Amino acid sequence: RNPGSTVALETHTVLLGSLGQFSFTTTRTGTFDLAFKASHWLRSKVAGVAMNGSPVSGLAVSLTNGDCNGDNTVNLADLNAVGRAWRSTPGSPNWDPNADLNGDGSVNLADRNIVARNWRLSGAP
Repeated sequence: RNPGSTVALETHTVLLGSLGQFSFTTTRTGTFDLAFKASHWLRSKVAGVAMNGSPVSGLAVSLTNGDCNGDNTVNLADLNAVGRAWRSTPGSPNWDPNADLNGDGSVNLADRNIVARNWRLSGAP
């Protein structure tokens, strides 16, 4: 994104290494804001990243969990998603992988607690 903008100039899918590291390649040069979003996590932005056409790496990015429906806010819709998938596991008719917030293969109290802990938080625009 251009600094201060919410319009993506490029989109990259990155894979995390075992220690959470990632990189991507771009031909863009200049200073840009980078936005990060994962399936059930709030968007985070790193502002003012200088890029020179080399692979981008070494950024510290932290995402907040709890956004089951992808609207970039942890709210009643996310709590309802956990409720609909309550006590489900993969293969259950009500299974929703986005409601399994802690990734343990079961939607339960731990997932509800993640929603409660991050209640009313919103991600970066």
